[in-house]
Amino acid sequence: MSTINSSIRQIDDQSWLIEGSLLLCRQQIPSSDLASWSDGNGGFYVLSSSSKPPSETQPLRDASEIQKVYDAGAVSAVWRVGEAFIKLKKLITPNATREHTTLQYLRNKQPLDFHIPDVYYHSDLGDRYLIVLGRVPGRTLNEIWYELSETKQQECVRRIAKICMELSTWEGETISGVDGKRLTDQFLEKSTDEMSFDPGRLLENCKKIGMDCSSSVFYHADLGPGNILLDEIDGSISIIDWETVGYVPKDWIRTKFHCSSGMDLPERAGDILPTDWRVRVARELARLGFREVVDEWVAWYGL
Repeated sequence: MSTINSSIRQIDDQSWLIEGSLLLCRQQIPSSDLASWSDGNGGFYVLSSSSKPPSETQPLRDASEIQKVYDAGAVSAVWRVGEAFIKLKKLITPNATREHTTLQYLRNKQPLDFHIPDVYYHSDLGDRYLIVLGRVPGRTLNEIWYELSETKQQECVRRIAKICMELSTWEGETISGVDGKRLTDQFLEKSTDEMSFDPGRLLENCKKIGMDCSSSVFYHADLGPGNILLDEIDGSISIIDWETVGYVPKDWIRTKFHCSSGMDLPERAGDILPTDWRVRVARELARLGFREVVDEWVAWYGL
């Protein structure tokens, strides 16, 4: 099996092989019974299973219209394919809640105050998970944060904190994904432990940290600026990357913003620190009454 970041290979100018078993083709009309989406130029990509994959394929060409936009080597990768993104990741545990399940849960909760991506296709491929997601409007805060005025920046901060507050009104029975399967938040498992993400063990860990575990509320645990898009035309917000999402103790919401450097902005010379985004959201959450247990988490995690 190929490494995750080289899982899409070129067959010819109009077709590609994914993971050795899925055939991606470009054609003039969409399919009525297969996953298909716009290529952005009047054509369509269509995805199907390949019972007889071609023996000859090549790595993606440098000038290929399919461009890798995220590369975590053997862990995960994302490609832009027309008006969609193909995401492939190695499953931390086979019992993890899948992203398409969470997105369907959100669709059932509509109307929402933000956009979420459409799901065109999803599949478990051995110990890997593939999902094809529609593009959402706007640019990520990673791209535009330093261009925004202070007023616009603070408006984004307030809106995300408000979304966190609204989502936290949805309660679950355990610390888990929306379907009761594993919530793979690696900040709630010690790196020295086997990361099973068992709900009972996550509950025990949260109690040791000192969180109020009397209830579990819904939270997107990776609300960094790369996962939030702002449409500068109509002002709408989109949120992507619904992998590490589920029910957690409410104290974890503000705490996670303090703990996770993955929510930092890209570094840039000047007075604004990379932590600016998450520090400001945490401050706004404090204003809304959210508690934090950062010092207790640091002591428990062993940093």
